[in-house]
Amino acid sequence: MIADGVLPGEVLEAARRELRQRLATPATRDVGRLRARLTGRLDRLKQQHGWGDITETQYQVQRDETRAALAALPNGDRVAVFDAYRTQVLELPEAIKVASPARREELCHIVLERVVVRDREIDGIDWTPAARPFFEKQRECPQGDSNP
Repeated sequence: MIADGVLPGEVLEAARRELRQRLATPATRDVGRLRARLTGRLDRLKQQHGWGDITETQYQVQRDETRAALAALPNGDRVAVFDAYRTQVLELPEAIKVASPARREELCHIVLERVVVRDREIDGIDWTPAARPFFEKQRECPQGDSNP
């Protein structure tokens, strides 16, 4: 069982191993050029917000999406980024409790790409790439079967 939002060390280490393995795969895009484009986009968003061209909500959503895209790019510090993102994800329940409805929606966009609802029940969830390791179902519970 996960106590106080802390994952067992072996689960975290398995996620880190998988992340290292995925990062070893050569990129098919020009990562440097894409990183520059996304960084430029962050600067332009900040300017647009400062000029009043976009609302605070639009700015925060687009900024978070752009940051997530930057975080998804391969680099040597991805395992450190993984650990930092894990901290943010674990803090989400508290942030959601105190957030306004508009901010709750923004926070959801950090981890959710899409939720499929059929017959008033959740049929599927598509997580953002950065959040996927924290929310995808595991094939086997690391703590064993607690419901025999």
